[in-house]
Amino acid sequence: MTLRIRWSAAVALVATLATAALAAPPAVAAPDPPSRRGDSAFVVRDGSRLSLAGRPFRFAGPNMYWLGLDENVGGTDPADPPAVDHPTYFRIRDGLTTAKRMGATVVRAHTLGVSTGNPRSLEPALGEFNPAAFDRIDYAVAEAGRLGLRLVVPLTDNWQYYHGGRYDFLRWLGLSTDDDGALFYTDPAARAAFKAYVRALLTHVNRYTGKAYPDDPTIMAWELGNELNGMTAGWVDDLAGHVKTLAPRQLVAAGSQHGTDPAVLGSPYVDISDSHYYPPTAAGIAADAAAATAAGKVYLAGEFGSGQATDELLDQVAANPDVSGALFWSLFGHHDHSGFVPHGDGFTVHYPGDTPAMREAVAALTRFAGTMAGHPAPAVIGDRPLLTAVDADYGITTLRWRGTAGAAGYLVQRRGAGGAWATVSGARPLRADDAPWFDLATPAGPVSYRVVAVDATGAAVAVSPPVRTDRASDQVVDPLEDWFVSAGHSDSLRRTPTTGGVLVAPARGRSGELRYRRDGLTAATVTVASTGRPRAVVEVSADGTTGWRPTRPRIDRTGPGRYALTVTGLRDVRGMRVVWRPDARFAVASVALTARSDSVTDTVPGAFALTAPAPDATGVSRLAALDWSAAPGAAYYSLTVSEHADLSAPLVAVSGLRTPGLTPTTAWPAGATLHVRVTATNGYGSTVTDAAFTTRADLPGVVVDDFDTYPSDAELAATYPRNTGGDPITATLAPPGEGSGHSMRLSWTPGASGYAGVIRTLPAAQDWRGTTGLRMWVEPGADGQQLTVQFVASGFYWEKTLTFAGTGARVVEVPFADFAPPPWATPGPLDLGAVTQVSLYPGGATGPASLRLDSLGAYAS
Repeated sequence: MTLRIRWSAAVALVATLATAALAAPPAVAAPDPPSRRGDSAFVVRDGSRLSLAGRPFRFAGPNMYWLGLDENVGGTDPADPPAVDHPTYFRIRDGLTTAKRMGATVVRAHTLGVSTGNPRSLEPALGEFNPAAFDRIDYAVAEAGRLGLRLVVPLTDNWQYYHGGRYDFLRWLGLSTDDDGALFYTDPAARAAFKAYVRALLTHVNRYTGKAYPDDPTIMAWELGNELNGMTAGWVDDLAGHVKTLAPRQLVAAGSQHGTDPAVLGSPYVDISDSHYYPPTAAGIAADAAAATAAGKVYLAGEFGSGQATDELLDQVAANPDVSGALFWSLFGHHDHSGFVPHGDGFTVHYPGDTPAMREAVAALTRFAGTMAGHPAPAVIGDRPLLTAVDADYGITTLRWRGTAGAAGYLVQRRGAGGAWATVSGARPLRADDAPWFDLATPAGPVSYRVVAVDATGAAVAVSPPVRTDRASDQVVDPLEDWFVSAGHSDSLRRTPTTGGVLVAPARGRSGELRYRRDGLTAATVTVASTGRPRAVVEVSADGTTGWRPTRPRIDRTGPGRYALTVTGLRDVRGMRVVWRPDARFAVASVALTARSDSVTDTVPGAFALTAPAPDATGVSRLAALDWSAAPGAAYYSLTVSEHADLSAPLVAVSGLRTPGLTPTTAWPAGATLHVRVTATNGYGSTVTDAAFTTRADLPGVVVDDFDTYPSDAELAATYPRNTGGDPITATLAPPGEGSGHSMRLSWTPGASGYAGVIRTLPAAQDWRGTTGLRMWVEPGADGQQLTVQFVASGFYWEKTLTFAGTGARVVEVPFADFAPPPWATPGPLDLGAVTQVSLYPGGATGPASLRLDSLGAYAS
């Protein structure tokens, strides 16, 4: 149907926008009145301890590296591959509010300070600064201050990530990056370039607060860099002294990748020694904390892996007075359109948690933050939940919504004409990523829906604006945080953040337009902010591109400075646009569109069939995906898979599938006949198809991936994303190497990073106990190629580098006894009971290269 939007690309309605003077610079909500003397005070160092307004200050919180420049935006369409862009105002506000709800008092945020070498960075090229890049940094600092959060801001990075780092300065100056980039610390030109960058950052005045960064107590500490290896004592003293000169009331932090750094401990200008842990151990933290405090420094565990966050560990950390703070890696908030911002590094945290394991970790981290702060986490709530899209799917209404920071779950409520609101989503609250949600009992007549955010007790804490709809209409609403919903806009348009969304308008005295294109448009409502009756022009077009003609919208005042412009009864219309004349004095807050659904029927779904594996097929991969032809008129599908013909004791029992297919998260049983039932359902009934297939008998062990189930290169690349800190590398499908189906080809180009690799986070932890090692089919592309195989078991990293002679295909078996912790990782026991991640790093080439892999798994002797 025309307005159906994929779950990751749903759009949201801005609920409440404060009226703003359109000629004034953008402004965030006014800070809450200070509740403690410390709200406007600087955190100060007292020897190896911190204090705030005369009281001891200890803290916990998250790393939120993306606040200034985000690698997870996804471009214009949120379903696109992740792209680098500035995060939306909503993401910043929602993420920081989530941190506050988890009890955080301090947040560490790399891209508020590390921003070089990218076209959207503060310093895209040497000596060239981008003032526009300060906007999101300013907004994040202002929002953190409003929430009473303090910030630790690194100034550069040891690694070559998308947001830049120390190697940028070497490349800009034509200096060698050899010897782990040692010239960054010793070359006078590199030092001068970095100091110029630091000066440009630290002398900036925040457009939202009016304060220069050094005058803002929200910024607790400037960190010389993230995990800087190879620092010299002279460099540390020079740079730390430089920061102290520019920001005398703020603290200076520094630390290398592991342990404590002698140059940091010996510097009279450094206040905080920062150490990182993957995975964290109480003994390791205690040892580094003792070393730092013995040298008179404040100790901070600046990063620790969230997967190991347990009460047992964190209670020991909190009980250690040498630990002033500890910050987990890493927190992400709600997606702008539906669900949460995804990130695949294996340490992603969403509140209140996507899985039972994450929920346990979130609870432990929240308790830990309360212990460190001396008071429980506040029950703060972010923006109202927002119904993002309401679709009519063959007699069943589906809803998508944007979640609310601090909410534990959501209830969907429905109301008929003249009736009362009733919860229709069941007694158990839904999660933010449970969308799309199907109303299996959709009434025949017009109804209204709303989403209620609830806390852990089930009490309502926030309610979305209602949306009225029927079985024949689709609705979508644009909150204007990005341009995904719109079809186009003039370059003159600018966003102004407010307390609950954004306002969009051209600069004063300029004209502009905002366009939308949808098949079968029947109505539109444009909500605007204006100091008087708005002089807005709303036009429609038959093709959405040409022949625009004006309409006469009904204008209703909906609140102080707020108006709704509504056009109804549209026919043969595919486009709508809002036009600003140069003398216009209004801003658009949201746009809601209604269109005829193309998913209308009055019969049950049509016939369909399982297409892969073929019915009665044998020798099928244990990781085979299931596909079936689309059933005409189906709103959704249900799937049951069992080793029994009566479908008892099912291996899979899932409902609400939007597309005809499912990829398993665990391997099918080996050498088993599996019975499959797929049910297509709409508002008028169901149609069923049954089939069976038999899996192949594999070697004893655990299958990690045989690469046979991916329908496209894009799906494979999404499962094996590139390590963005490394050189360019791509994963593509290739002919089978062992068995049938596909193999995976890794193609890479060696460059300045010195490594390239892909990372697969397993959909569910695998148990490799009882196996002997890793087995794989490999075909090198050249003699002397290498492959480093890395996995994460029970939180600890293990790896082995293989070197291949010749280009012939071969099966390689690597005993686990040959694996060792990488030099940068914290050593630990080899516990194969919970393997969560497998990474592949090819190398040994001097130019563009490739190799193929197949049948990757843990083998048993």
